Amino acid sequence: MVSGNINRVFLVLIVVFLASCAPRYGEYWRTVVDPQEGGRRLSKVTEKEDLVDTEARFAVSKDGQRLAFTSWKSGNGDIYVKSLIGGKALLQRTYRPETELAPSFSPDGTNLVYYAYRDGNYHIYMIGAESGMAIQQITTNTPTHAVYPTFSPDGKVIVFNSVDFIWNSQTGNYQYVQNSEIIWTYDLTTGRLTQYTLGLMPRFTPDGKGIMFKRASKTGSGYYSLWVMDVVSGAETELISGFDFGVGDFDISPDGKKIVFSTDKGTGNTTSEPRNSNIWVINIDGTGLTQLTYHLSDDLHPIWAPDMSGIYFLSCRGEERKDVMNIWRMEYETK
Repeated sequence: MVSGNINRVFLVLIVVFLASCAPRYGEYWRTVVDPQEGGRRLSKVTEKEDLVDTEARFAVSKDGQRLAFTSWKSGNGDIYVKSLIGGKALLQRTYRPETELAPSFSPDGTNLVYYAYRDGNYHIYMIGAESGMAIQQITTNTPTHAVYPTFSPDGKVIVFNSVDFIWNSQTGNYQYVQNSEIIWTYDLTTGRLTQYTLGLMPRFTPDGKGIMFKRASKTGSGYYSLWVMDVVSGAETELISGFDFGVGDFDISPDGKKIVFSTDKGTGNTTSEPRNSNIWVINIDGTGLTQLTYHLSDDLHPIWAPDMSGIYFLSCRGEERKDVMNIWRMEYETK
């Protein structure tokens, strides 16, 4: 019973961080392209039969040949791998009864890290991406709950964030503790855990010298902004913030010059337009903010193709039902 309660609380937490495809105006999800999407070519990578998780982060291997994502084909929410260069078969990589979430490839493509709720806590695990064997538990009881793991560019360190819950005796549920997200790293060689600063959804910068993450903006608006921290000095810089929008999920371009992110900026302002998330891109110095998608459905979890020729994202566009999500690819021309 406790496991079920805390899992429901964390699902609510995910929805707070990232919008979901809720019904709004007509059957908007049936269309594939919005007229304002600038003629960019879109292609659907997964199919409804793949049962892609509607809220979880997914990953693209550094060679651009594979996807890893949470699928409900098994009924439990397991990690699957799909080829991007031919064939439609999904390769199941986890088989436990718990749900495994937010997989991330190691730079050499041999391993996957993810998080799952086991033994009363969220823990980070690592598994072979090619074999699905040799599961290694990365975190134990410190920190108590660990989520959103990704690798450093050299594959030697895993960065993630912790989050805390407390038991609420009045509701009989675990309650999320505000501002409890802390950035951590785990050294795979030494086993050393290092605690850094407040933040969530961390990713290393491509040069490995910084960690980018989300945190509440200094504007006082309550929206999430994007920050970067120097790993050596600990100096923090706020990169993206706004009085009228917050940052959903994000990814740093392989050349380190651009950031792609999801946000509901500019939506929900009229009776004919719903509030929903679209994909935006911005230069690392804060210039060149550009909207890339305009669909009425939510476009979430954008990820750069390794050669920057495209951006992958999660969307319910083009489906018969609004509760079906798939991974899409949008062509992107660098300038």
